[in-house]
Amino acid sequence: MTTLIAFSGSLRKDSFNTRLIQALPSLAPAGTTIAHFDISELPLYNQDLDAETVPDIVAALRAAVAEADGVIIATPEYNHSYSAVTKNLIDWASRPFMKGPIIGKKSMVIAVTPGPGGGVHAAQATAEVLSLLGGTVVAQVTAATVHEKVDASTNTVTDAELAAHISQGLAAF
Repeated sequence: MTTLIAFSGSLRKDSFNTRLIQALPSLAPAGTTIAHFDISELPLYNQDLDAETVPDIVAALRAAVAEADGVIIATPEYNHSYSAVTKNLIDWASRPFMKGPIIGKKSMVIAVTPGPGGGVHAAQATAEVLSLLGGTVVAQVTAATVHEKVDASTNTVTDAELAAHISQGLAAF
């Protein structure tokens, strides 16, 4: 049994990256469970808050990452990189410095966009940070024109190539 925790690096209500996170369980291999952890209330990383007692959501985040076999991060691409929400998630999960639960964890990065760039820069930048933290990035999934590849009403991946790429990434855990 493989347990994965998934995060969306977008706070936007109709985020394509969040829709893909919600579609993951239907694309996962048998024996894999995927839980979506909502980080919309996660405070900005502040070392003053990272004391002996941390905010409840931080404690829950760290526990969820620690208990999971792997982490999935879906991030939008802003200015050729990942979102501030994604960076904040990684900052909280990597603390205490180089001892946080994301250190050394297997991960998969998803970065999709409605535009032609396909999130390639965001995926590469996110994967680089996760690798620097000692993790293994098992897959990077990117897609341009994602609005044509996901059914917005059901959060189902309708594009066979994208669905296969996600399924292969999930199987790599």
